[in-house]
Amino acid sequence: MPDMPDRSSATGAHGAALARAIGLRQILPLAVLAAIFWAMWDRLGALDPARIGAALASVTPDQWAIGAIFTGVSFWAVGRYDAVAHRLADSPVPARAAVTSGAAAIAVAQTLGMGTLTGALARWRLLPALTLWQAMRLSLFVSLSFLAGWALLASFAALALPLPGGLALALTVWAGAAALVALSLLRPRFARHLPPLRAMAAILGLTALDTLAAGTVLWALIPADLAVPPGPVLAAYLLALGAGLVLTTPGGVGPFELALLALLPDLPEEPLLAAVIAYRVLYYALPALIGGVLLLRGPGAALAPAPPLRAPRIDRRASAPQLPFLVDAMIARAPRAEAALLRHGRLGLLTDAAGRPTALAAETGQALVLVCDPLRREADPAAVIALAEQAARRRFRAPVLYKAGARLAAAARARGWVVLPVAQEAWLDPRGFTPDGPARRQLRRKLRAAEAAAVTIRIPGPAAPLPLAEMDRIAARWARAHGGERGFSMGTWRADTLPWAQVLLAHDSTGKLVAFLTLHANENEQAIDLMRSAPDAPEGTMQALVTAAIAAAGAAGLPRFSLAAVPLAADPGDGPALRRLRGQLARRSGSAGLRQFKAAFAPHWEPLYAAAPSRRALVLGALDLAREIAPAGRRRS
Repeated sequence: MPDMPDRSSATGAHGAALARAIGLRQILPLAVLAAIFWAMWDRLGALDPARIGAALASVTPDQWAIGAIFTGVSFWAVGRYDAVAHRLADSPVPARAAVTSGAAAIAVAQTLGMGTLTGALARWRLLPALTLWQAMRLSLFVSLSFLAGWALLASFAALALPLPGGLALALTVWAGAAALVALSLLRPRFARHLPPLRAMAAILGLTALDTLAAGTVLWALIPADLAVPPGPVLAAYLLALGAGLVLTTPGGVGPFELALLALLPDLPEEPLLAAVIAYRVLYYALPALIGGVLLLRGPGAALAPAPPLRAPRIDRRASAPQLPFLVDAMIARAPRAEAALLRHGRLGLLTDAAGRPTALAAETGQALVLVCDPLRREADPAAVIALAEQAARRRFRAPVLYKAGARLAAAARARGWVVLPVAQEAWLDPRGFTPDGPARRQLRRKLRAAEAAAVTIRIPGPAAPLPLAEMDRIAARWARAHGGERGFSMGTWRADTLPWAQVLLAHDSTGKLVAFLTLHANENEQAIDLMRSAPDAPEGTMQALVTAAIAAAGAAGLPRFSLAAVPLAADPGDGPALRRLRGQLARRSGSAGLRQFKAAFAPHWEPLYAAAPSRRALVLGALDLAREIAPAGRRRS
């Protein structure tokens, strides 16, 4: 028989390598710890254990009670780190289970050490709905977000003590915090793993409540006869907490105490260490005991797997362009044919608490954007806005309406939102359309030019093959000439969506494809989706395509044909920020040329609106939209 590999020796070698790696990682922390011991040897050598015991015995019941209350406050905040993380991940775990499991996991992990790994295993044990990988990601997010919040708070503590080099440290941390905010605000595609600003603020608030309450536990346990003000103790606590985190000992034991002694030199050592011992009993041992009991019991009734969360949310489970049958049926009946934008994959469905689709929506960097009007005519606009507010609040974003009709905009205004006209939709009744009349003389001139160039328009039948290779070449050349495809609610070339679109093709006198037009279509209207032409297309080709599409829609008895919307120019009543954003939207959508093209058809112009609960939220939403719509070549990533 051939020799079999010695698995036990391989496993042993693996374990030895892991042990060496862990040992090497501990060299620096141990060296720093040894240096601190050496520097403080005189003070440590003079400690009187009896005085420490006497100081510990002098802690009054009132002090223990105050410490216990602030421990509860701190762990109330600790558990809510997990609630924030679950909301950002759109997890089905209920808030109560998230808070309980998070508090228990951190209570155990902070005592045992290796916090991220230990916390992940604890969460996995308490929340069976999570995979181990999801629990690890959750634990890592909580750890990193806490560290970021702590660093910002500690930078102020470094100035308050004051600490040597504290100003330089604070400036470095503030610069890093400003960079994170800027990335989340201005480059959400690049920083897609960063939480939105509202979530950052929530995390910072929870970190402040957690750490200041924990520091108050320590301050409350210092013997009352020393009359120590809380400010220096809280500042020293924040910095000492960092020493324990950096040097990675279980519970920060050693570095935490040494840092406190160094940062509070005017406080007698024995009473301070006695307070630390009492603090560790209240803040580490007791929560770890409770957390351990929860881990031993397992999920239990309070933490058992829950049914899917019944709350408004953005449903992205449907895979574009092939959508579930019921979604197909909803698109076919929607008041606006632009509901077919779902097939392009960027937008999702805002669903109510019962899971029923209500509107097109998407999460952008700082906003939850509802696009166009509700998907059902009978939908109550006020109820749709309330759903948007709930879904946005859960995801730490601002609700924003974009391209909303007058009825939805009026409901938003009645709710106290800021409402601004942002676009005009050009539409007409195709059943009575004719290019005759003085208002359409420019259109007739373009049509005559196309006719003179022998441009022919063809509408392929449902089963007819499309010249996809030629269409792709035209779309690619158009994109190169315009800096890339525009995004979000603008037409984007996707060949896989064509089976659900109305397509018109334009050929020149030689039979070569020179342009094509795609339309969103349903039982209520047709709307222009994509207009693409080759650089050498004869004059009037696109006008001929649109005119043929209008005639076909009229022959089918459709009451409405939409030439789509164009952004409004800046309004004199806008502030500087909104004026700039309007200008960006107009430039990036090519509105000047589009308006001139559509005006030749003498359509009706219907105002469309943007709305948000505040002007600040509207500006943030407009920033996101400007980036989303920008051509791919100019889109910040």
